[in-house]
Order: sequence, then structure tokens, then C-alpha cells
Amino acid sequence: MIDEQILSQLEELVNSVDLSVIPYQKGNSIRIKHYVIRKAWHGYLIYDTKANKQVTSYYSKSAAVAHVYSCVHGRVTDIAEIEKLDNLLSKHHVDSLFYKNTIQKSKDTLKRSVAELRLDIALAYTHDAKAKLMHYILG
Repeated sequence: MIDEQILSQLEELVNSVDLSVIPYQKGNSIRIKHYVIRKAWHGYLIYDTKANKQVTSYYSKSAAVAHVYSCVHGRVTDIAEIEKLDNLLSKHHVDSLFYKNTIQKSKDTLKRSVAELRLDIALAYTHDAKAKLMHYILG
């Protein structure tokens, strides 16, 4: 049998969680409270369903979700930093694609080794920016 104290603590925990803040996917969009994130050919678009308009767009899904979480939790001052991290993420992601192509197509070993080094740097910056964006989502 379940202990009554544990059952009451579990009930308090379930009742204290705001379920409207939990993201869920519906079709090709992610919904968080009254915001909708949709994938477009150039990135992710954020719509406010209360105002019935597009708020902004981002290159990465992580930045779009971080933006919505900041808006939902009233941390509007974080949005400039999120935009900066998204720009950094997009720049280094495109750089990494360029370096991967150079590694595959180049016949010059020096050019290939320089591209491998730059690819490692670009991937490190990409992972760092993504980790910082996850910090805005999780906490």
C-alpha cells in the first residue's frame, strides 16, 4: 500500500507544476503557453497566438525555445544575449559546413589539415553556444 504522506506530497507536486509552460509538439510546430515555434526554410519562426502575429525568427531551434521561455518567465532582458548566441551559433555552424566540404574535396594535405583544425574550433564554438542556450531553457 502507498504511504499517505508520500501520496499527499506527490499530489502537491503535481498540483504545483504549471503544465502550460511544458512544451509539446503538435504537427510541425512546438507550442509553449501561447507561443508557437514553426520550422521555416531559413530557421524557426516564433508566433504569439494572443497577439496573432509573428514575433521573430531564429536560426536554431534552441534559440527559439530559449526566447519563448524567457518571454514566458518574464526575463525579457535575456533576449539580446539569446540573439547574440544564435548569431554565433549560425556563423560557426555554416563555417563547420564549409570546412567539412573543404576536407572532403581538397587534395592538398596542408589545406585539409588546416580545415580540420578550423573545423574543431568551429564545432567547439557551436557546442559552447548551444550549451549557453540550453542554460536559458533549463534555468
